[in-house]
Amino acid sequence: MPPTPRNLWLALCAAVAIQNVAVFQSSQSEHITVFAVLVWGGAVICMEDQFEDLEPRPASWGLIIGTLLLVWVLARSAVILHWDGLLFALAPIAGLALGLLAEKPANLGRFRDPMLCLMLLPGFALLMRILPEAPISLLTAQVSGLWLSILGLDVIVNSRSVLLPGGGVQVLGPCNGLDLMAQILCVAVIFLLAFPIRSWSSRCLLFLVAPLIGLICNTFRIALLAVLAGHGHSKGSWWFDFFHDSTGSLVFSGVAVLAFGMVYMRLLERELPPLPAQPPQGGGL
Repeated sequence: MPPTPRNLWLALCAAVAIQNVAVFQSSQSEHITVFAVLVWGGAVICMEDQFEDLEPRPASWGLIIGTLLLVWVLARSAVILHWDGLLFALAPIAGLALGLLAEKPANLGRFRDPMLCLMLLPGFALLMRILPEAPISLLTAQVSGLWLSILGLDVIVNSRSVLLPGGGVQVLGPCNGLDLMAQILCVAVIFLLAFPIRSWSSRCLLFLVAPLIGLICNTFRIALLAVLAGHGHSKGSWWFDFFHDSTGSLVFSGVAVLAFGMVYMRLLERELPPLPAQPPQGGGL
């Protein structure tokens, strides 16, 4: 691509997004890293229809402030080691800086939807602190035990524990699906920004269904872990660790997003106008 102001700005946006995701990858769990990728991808989708006519014309002071903000974000990212709440605010700050490098402050409204997508990262961190841990953990254990009993297994649910004759699991805070529920809620916001649904009843339904899908998919994972532990594949074995805290746990995140996407598309299709009737095929003269 020729080094035009537009192409250089787009290249800078890509570099900032990659750097931010890389910081998540090096300091956070795989679930949170995947969520960061989803958020940046949602921002790109919301911005896609503006790429063709985008011509960066920043104000002189906006150019200075935007540059300083990006330098600060880069410097602050370099000192993040593990759980640092400010990490989740760096994406919207970087997004604001990129906006100042492209438009005058009066025109920043064109970046509203991408900025709302980036605000989902601090929103995710806030949800993880607000949503109650204990009731969700107890509910997760009960529903996981229900799936196992439906399969005909001899399961006992004792508070947080899901027990089979050969072993079992205990549902603690990091395993209760809070992160998955928050992720699907944030995915719902991204979908509504990128592919709007006008009906308020459908929107409310989506925000009720989203955490429920996340909860159910996580109970499937807990049930699977209980089965593995009951057959001697407890913590430390490859299969258990794969579905507990490795790449295998992302399978259930993918299933949750797919299930939510199917519900969303069904509600979106209800608002689309009916296809025009096809004219009857004429017979011969």
